[in-house]
Amino acid sequence: MVKHVFLVGCPRSGTSWLQLLLAQHPEVATTQETHLFNRYLSPLHQQWERFKAAKVPLGGRLILSDDEFAGLSADFARKVLQRIADTNPSATVVLEKTPDHVRHAELILRLLPDAYFIHLIRDPRSVVSSLCAAGRSWGHRWAPRSVVPAANGWCRDVSLGRRIAQLTDRYTEVRYEDLSGERGAAVLDALLTWLGLPANDEFSARALAACQIDHLRQGGEGVRGYESLKRHARFFRKGTATGWKDDLSPKEVRVVEYLAGDLMQALDYQREIPAAKDSKPMRITVRNALDAVERYVRRGMDLAFEKIRSVA
Repeated sequence: MVKHVFLVGCPRSGTSWLQLLLAQHPEVATTQETHLFNRYLSPLHQQWERFKAAKVPLGGRLILSDDEFAGLSADFARKVLQRIADTNPSATVVLEKTPDHVRHAELILRLLPDAYFIHLIRDPRSVVSSLCAAGRSWGHRWAPRSVVPAANGWCRDVSLGRRIAQLTDRYTEVRYEDLSGERGAAVLDALLTWLGLPANDEFSARALAACQIDHLRQGGEGVRGYESLKRHARFFRKGTATGWKDDLSPKEVRVVEYLAGDLMQALDYQREIPAAKDSKPMRITVRNALDAVERYVRRGMDLAFEKIRSVA
């Protein structure tokens, strides 16, 4: 039976790199991000719940029961995953990599109760640095441009990812720094073994050597599956564990560590600023005030539009 494996994490944590590493195994089938749940099935289920809350049966609920709707949704998900499996007749693992699926684990498990989850976690300072760099250039449509929303996003996604362990025992965590460090081959080998895939340190070392960030940035020649998975030239950045020290100012580091401090401690990420000296940075206060004003204005506009529609 083919395993359905979801690789999740906060965006810019290295999920694309880990996907390429796993794609080097001949029994893994994978493809570009499908957004199967975050863009397709989750919005559909949200609409179903809205209609379900209505006093009078509306929409699809007039002809479908809850179980029938869930069954159709599961069939759709399995069909998409089967299409991925079909790309590799030798596949025993279908790897779906959409980082945002970290926010939709409950629905995934409701429809695919046998699903596996790999949660990749990376130092928040590295993630924030990468998110802001993307937000100021090629990723301006989705990535935050400043450290406060980026750090808050990391806290949210990592917390949600770690909660998956309470939903299923088919969950494992991988730290980017362990995978990219001296123990990388052993970490990758352990992950492949957890997936039930035959591997050894030699295979894992070859995969890591083939998928070096510099090589990927130059085109990834010889990397299995890279042609179908490759991104644009700026997608892969430094790939180092401490590159954030060159990108973030001391004030920005302080903001990230203030917001992510508790999770950093739980994950054994060492702080630059001692917690005892840590007070709330002014940047966070200003950002919170701006967000409150934005919510107030947006709500006022929504109410105004509702009034105009009611008159019309």
